[in-house]
Amino acid sequence: MKRLVLSFALSLGLATPQLYADTVTAYTSALPPYTISAEDSSPGISHELLIEMAQRAGVDLEIKYLPWKRAQMTVQKTPNTLLFTATRTQKREALYGWVVEMAAPSEVFVTTSASVDSFEAASKLDRIAVMSGTPRERRLDENGLANTQLTKDTATAGRLLEHGRVDAWYTLNQRAAYVFKSEGFDPSVLVFGLPQRTTSNWLASNLEFDPQIAGKLATALEEMRADGTYDAVLAKYLN
Repeated sequence: MKRLVLSFALSLGLATPQLYADTVTAYTSALPPYTISAEDSSPGISHELLIEMAQRAGVDLEIKYLPWKRAQMTVQKTPNTLLFTATRTQKREALYGWVVEMAAPSEVFVTTSASVDSFEAASKLDRIAVMSGTPRERRLDENGLANTQLTKDTATAGRLLEHGRVDAWYTLNQRAAYVFKSEGFDPSVLVFGLPQRTTSNWLASNLEFDPQIAGKLATALEEMRADGTYDAVLAKYLN
């Protein structure tokens, strides 16, 4: 019914843009603050961005949450599907089409006092929180830091930092701001050290995805960056 009504409106010149006939399914997993839940009133930064991108591009979009590995495999095998947001790496380069970069968070040492700008400086601290089993934990190990306190989730790490039980937290800058806000703390007290690594998180696609639709989605995000919509969505979650 939605498509019929819109098609009639378009024939009268009453509605834009064109709605593509086929529904595009975008797969993701819960990866806060970028994706949280389709049922949540605040479903996540990338979730909200993609909905707006699809509306501007005239794409009939369906978003489904799956375990992350399953979401990746589903998109690799299924035409007309998207994956968001996927870190673009050399290992993944040939597995997907890369539609547009949606976020570029940095790995940093987060404190509530002096800035910590290097692994060497961090090694002199008493204790650094880091989430167990993550690439951030591996990075600290590779740089010889033994003064770590492993946590099971980001909320625990945020609480440790807020209450002064660790000197710093090694995480993504945007994730730290989101956790502090969601836990009821003040994100403005956070001090972010120099980036130790910057990741590139993309809207990816099946290799057979329609390049015309991909281009329209990418253009929509560029427009959102230009008109302030992108920054407004970030602010909702991070400020």
